[in-house]
Amino acid sequence: MKLGDFFPKEKINYPLLTLNDPAWAKLEGGYHGSVYDASVALKKLETANNATDADVIYQELWDGLHHQGDVGLASYYAVPHLIRIAQGNGIVDFNVLGLVSLIEIQRHQTNNPELPKALIADYNKAIADLAQLAAGILSKDWDLSTTSAALTAVAVAKGQYKLANAIQNLDSEDVIDEFLENY
Repeated sequence: MKLGDFFPKEKINYPLLTLNDPAWAKLEGGYHGSVYDASVALKKLETANNATDADVIYQELWDGLHHQGDVGLASYYAVPHLIRIAQGNGIVDFNVLGLVSLIEIQRHQTNNPELPKALIADYNKAIADLAQLAAGILSKDWDLSTTSAALTAVAVAKGQYKLANAIQNLDSEDVIDEFLENY
């Protein structure tokens, strides 16, 4: 029996984990009850050379870090790394803005775990930096997905979770048209 077997998963309270830390293998992802080692995908993301390569990796992260409104501790520990990686490689699009925003929005739902105390400072810094990532791509052309994700990111960074959730759901022309018809 290992030392970690004596501690329930809910009590994990590591500080920010390096991507080589074996603790990643114990963290629950977006499927409650299922472990998701996000460090593997995050390491790949660090070495992505372009948005096309990053997109494939983000698809895995979207699937592993959230599911139908559920997020887990792996989701929270991934957030500072997602921001750090995007700042470092300059690949900023709807993926990083939308995924981090979604994790933060869902963190406030009652069925998701609390943010570990040891992670609070790094996590909050990452959420504050989220708006700067969005602002950093203002001069680029945006499609609807990027616009929705960027506006959501700014709302999340400012603590406007209800507004962020509403904006995030306005990510297709059909949804916008339906909203405008009912408004």
